[in-house]
Amino acid sequence: MYELAFLPAGDASRSGDAIVLRFDRPDTGGRVHVVVDAGYAGDGARLVVPQLRAWGAERIDLAILTHPDPDHVGGMAEVLEALPVAELWAHRPAAHGDRRSRASGRVERLVTVAKRRGVPVLEPWAGREALGALRVLGPDRAYYDGLIARGAPPVDRGPLVGAARWLWERLTLLAPGEVRFGDEEGVSHWNNGSTVLRLRLPGLRAVLTADAGVPALERAWDGAPFDVVQIPHHGSKRNATSAVLDRVLGVVGQPPIRTAVVSVAPRSPKHPSPRVLRAWARRGCVVRRTSGEAVVVRGE
Repeated sequence: MYELAFLPAGDASRSGDAIVLRFDRPDTGGRVHVVVDAGYAGDGARLVVPQLRAWGAERIDLAILTHPDPDHVGGMAEVLEALPVAELWAHRPAAHGDRRSRASGRVERLVTVAKRRGVPVLEPWAGREALGALRVLGPDRAYYDGLIARGAPPVDRGPLVGAARWLWERLTLLAPGEVRFGDEEGVSHWNNGSTVLRLRLPGLRAVLTADAGVPALERAWDGAPFDVVQIPHHGSKRNATSAVLDRVLGVVGQPPIRTAVVSVAPRSPKHPSPRVLRAWARRGCVVRRTSGEAVVVRGE
């Protein structure tokens, strides 16, 4: 038995990520509950905790913070305060040379809550496994340390550049095939440091990508078969290329037998990219959006 609930974190215009899992361990048969991110402040109490209580959860076997952006970390302390948590996985930028950024501060405040609640905190490096079904695909420590050392990349977000990209995005949808696209600058080092996860159960192979960009996905995801996948970063065009999608999804023209979930606000001004969603769909994925409502994938 398994259930994956992609919750509608954020509000009408701000997209967030909050995913709650429950499944029967393939090794012991015991039922477990896992939280992967908890949206913005308030989303933990509004969405995550009620979902867990609806499932009858009396504790959380594992909580995972994929990276310290506000739309992922904001509600996690509320989750730790509401239910006993056996373990928290989170990268700590302060332990890797970044003690001053706001992102680092968010993580350390969460760690303070965890310690007060008696929750052990571990960093989820590639290869770490848990609960007989979860495995961290990335990042590895060397890659993460390099991201922290380089810091944030320069991004040109001027209004003229944004308008030109918006127009080009729409024009590409008029083409009969796919206008192949390449890596765009602007994926933050925090996003590329996202924890990428694989969940393997009888009848289910799932990959959770958080906000990982192209270089992070290329390092982490080996293109192994999957049934369910999270589209990175709310469907941003900065987090995909035609080439990497060819590698991890396969070529264009496959039958739609897999599910791709994108967490996106109903009226988000910039997410998801229609071109990116079409690229996933053309490679055999049925795309489902949260768009104000939970997307639940379940099986026996």
